Amino acid sequence: RVFPERPPIGYARPPIHLKGTSASKGPVGMSPSATRHAYGFDQIVNQGAGQVIGIVDAYDDPNIESDLGVFNSTFVLPTCTTNNGCFHKVYAQGSRPSTNAGWALEISLDVEWAHAIAPLAHIVLVEAASNSFANLMQAVDVAVQNGASAVSMSFGGSEFSSETSYDSHFAGNGVTFIASSGDSGDGVEYPAASPDV
Repeated sequence: RVFPERPPIGYARPPIHLKGTSASKGPVGMSPSATRHAYGFDQIVNQGAGQVIGIVDAYDDPNIESDLGVFNSTFVLPTCTTNNGCFHKVYAQGSRPSTNAGWALEISLDVEWAHAIAPLAHIVLVEAASNSFANLMQAVDVAVQNGASAVSMSFGGSEFSSETSYDSHFAGNGVTFIASSGDSGDGVEYPAASPDV
């Protein structure tokens, strides 16, 4: 197993993902429909209709919309594209960030599974220019400005003494903020440690 290095203070890393070792050519693991059932999401009648899910990650995934299309056709999920208004990608700092393969993997996972869990919700992917907390928090703000009622932040970094200065980004009235935590198994990470997340 190869784990990403711990980022410096003030920077985040995506959660740790391991590639499967199956020789199978098809998907392995639980399908979206099995996962929706396991967590009871299949009992929610509106399936996310009228909601906007903000996905905040660092760097650019240039293939996210086509990857989402393959995911949807593989698992017979509704189409979610820019053209039909279901998917929208925003560059938080105004211009397209550089590409990073590790973060692109996280972006694909986040967008695809948000759509699988709430297939009628709109998805706004906000890409930060880098994995600095300053850039990521600006992306959180942009997600809220774009109407997100829930913001998913699949990143975290070691806690630091000035982290509470970022807590104001999570004070969005009526917005739910969700962050990854515990992936490395060695303590609490920020922003999951924020009382507003």
